[in-house]
Amino acid sequence: MIKILTVSIVVVVIALLCAYRIRRRRIAAFAQRATFGSRSHHDAAFALGRAIFSGVKRGNDPIFVSRVLAPLGASPPRVLAEGGCCSGINRLFITSLETLGIRSAQITVYRQPGPVGVHCLAQVQISGLSVIIDADYGVWFRHPNGGPINIWQLRAGVPPTIERFVFDTEAPYCDGKKTRPSGYPDRDYYQFDYSQTRTANWSMSAFRRFAYRALNAVTNGRVNYLLLPPILEWPEIILAALLVVLALMCFVLGSML
Repeated sequence: MIKILTVSIVVVVIALLCAYRIRRRRIAAFAQRATFGSRSHHDAAFALGRAIFSGVKRGNDPIFVSRVLAPLGASPPRVLAEGGCCSGINRLFITSLETLGIRSAQITVYRQPGPVGVHCLAQVQISGLSVIIDADYGVWFRHPNGGPINIWQLRAGVPPTIERFVFDTEAPYCDGKKTRPSGYPDRDYYQFDYSQTRTANWSMSAFRRFAYRALNAVTNGRVNYLLLPPILEWPEIILAALLVVLALMCFVLGSML
């Protein structure tokens, strides 16, 4: 029985990896189209951001396989096809950038009281600099003295200047009934406490809050700056890795019986 279970898990893992390769090609094709004619990584990143802002619908992130696996997030091709919220939109942005050879990672801004994580963005490596771009709202974060600002400076208390990079189009919604311009609305929800910015939303559940307190203590705060590799934005890869661990456990258990 354990042997059959192990073989079944391996088959599912192989299927997930094949799905990842096929879906990554779709994202790569989209990224190439969106950045056609760009002369630099800087131009490509902002061209891609504009294409996602104006071409991808806003709504809830599509569920990956089933609601049980919803914590893994949405698969980027489904976000591209069906739309998504800030986490899905910037996940699509990050995975698209990766196919262009541009490294980026998700960061989360928080607001008070709490603090509670409320919005996802991307920190993009361009020409040796870290540039924070929000493809969901068509903005990027500028240092008050000029140039880009990064998560380390945000957490140090440097207030960012929010610059729009989309001016001629609006973001569509999944219901097709409304659109919105670029830039953050002038509402309390968007009054972020940038000094609380982290590389993940640790406030979504009691388990995450507990894990954050433990990791923050063990790493002496370095967990707040730990940028995840883009491949972990693919739920197919995360699930495959979890199943590999399960298969190894089944193999060990079977060898002991």
